[in-house]
Amino acid sequence: MLELLLALALAILVGLAAARLLAGSRSAEAAVSGGSDAARALDLAAGLLAGELRRAGSEPYPPPAGGGLEPSQPSLVLALGSGRHGDALGVRYLDDRVQGAPVARDLRFDAALDGRGVFQLYRATASGNRQPVVQGIDTVRVVGWVDAAGAHPRSALVAGPLRPWLLLLELGTDGGATRWLAAPLPGRPLAGVVTAP
Repeated sequence: MLELLLALALAILVGLAAARLLAGSRSAEAAVSGGSDAARALDLAAGLLAGELRRAGSEPYPPPAGGGLEPSQPSLVLALGSGRHGDALGVRYLDDRVQGAPVARDLRFDAALDGRGVFQLYRATASGNRQPVVQGIDTVRVVGWVDAAGAHPRSALVAGPLRPWLLLLELGTDGGATRWLAAPLPGRPLAGVVTAP
């Protein structure tokens, strides 16, 4: 009987040690997974924004018969916000990657909370349709830009037009991870700077 009690006590101790080891490895795995999820979200958001910004002001060649973008209207809009979630980016271009005639795209990107309280990078169309495209992104902020005169910090952005060659952005996740994005603008689009309400 004594041997049975000792074996049972030893089995309980081994079981507790194994449970503690398993719990520790699961918390480490969750920490690594959370970090890789944030990195994936930042990579996805950076790739999406870089691709859309690269198209700002672009039109197919030869121009469509019905006309192109209105040259006096900015094809890139930097709406500078004062809130925690940063700025909004507006992008206009003629999309010739679709079958048939080119389609005018007028998109806006910003970060906000969804109805469940989860941060999302949103894409909105001119018609008002808004859809989440990358979960976990809580900040989109214009850091500066580069043009023919050189590099400029955010503090130099004033309301009005500019022609950036490169736009510098900071993206952030709700977990605190950040990534900088240098987005080239090959079309040298006319950009407008506005202060968001």
